[in-house]
Amino acid sequence: MMTLSCSEVTADSPAPTSKAQTEIDDELAALEERMRALRMHRNGLSPISSIPPELLGTIFVHHAQQTQLIYDSDNPRVLSWLVVGHVCYHWRKVALGTPELWATPFLNSSKATDEMLTRSKMAPLNLKIGRRYRIDCIQKALMHIERLQVVSLLFLHGDTAGCRCIMDFIDKLSSCSAPKLQSLALEVGNRQTPRAAIPISFSAPNLCSLRIKHCDLSWASSVLTGLTVLDINKLSPECLPALDELISALRRMPALHTLALEDALPTISPHTTSLPRAH
Repeated sequence: MMTLSCSEVTADSPAPTSKAQTEIDDELAALEERMRALRMHRNGLSPISSIPPELLGTIFVHHAQQTQLIYDSDNPRVLSWLVVGHVCYHWRKVALGTPELWATPFLNSSKATDEMLTRSKMAPLNLKIGRRYRIDCIQKALMHIERLQVVSLLFLHGDTAGCRCIMDFIDKLSSCSAPKLQSLALEVGNRQTPRAAIPISFSAPNLCSLRIKHCDLSWASSVLTGLTVLDINKLSPECLPALDELISALRRMPALHTLALEDALPTISPHTTSLPRAH
């Protein structure tokens, strides 16, 4: 008796594709590509497509900045401006080609932080944290010290990792230049030991706003030069200035228009009858 055998065919085995089917598939793909090209051409004929890419990118940046004013920096809705990249191919291309649009990394997502740091290229960075954040994201962003423009790190009390992050950043500032830094705001817990301290040597020639809380500084520090905004809150007793140190620092900031000092004033002798003027 002769037994015939054949290859086992299962339900999961792909059906063989004939040459004719392959040719049809190729033709359909070509038609889809042609339709995509026609849609792009049609969109290009609309009036809004006449806006120059540079101006369109500026509009996108303005829209993103307004969105960032509405939502907290840790709220996913702060990224709702991303919808501009889903309107059409042209808008997506402009968005991806506008580094300033990605210059405020979302520090509550490692993937988003990495992508935005890459897409922002060499644009100045704005770092702001909310109640929710990832320390690894902050550390990645702070590595780009030469690009930092705005840094606002306000950590809740008891956040040891956050305080350590600030101290590491301050240490780096003492040896690296931050040429684009314009605004710096730091706050750590009042029980942090040792306390974070702004270095005496501080290379940030464009810094105009400094706000610190529970951070110390020397009143001879180069950071106290040319500021327009100075807000110091809760200095440790040993870092309170003498009256002449405070006056000297104020004289180095002739354009200062906002000054707030809380638990950061010198102790005035009761025998002092008049105070010197900071001309």
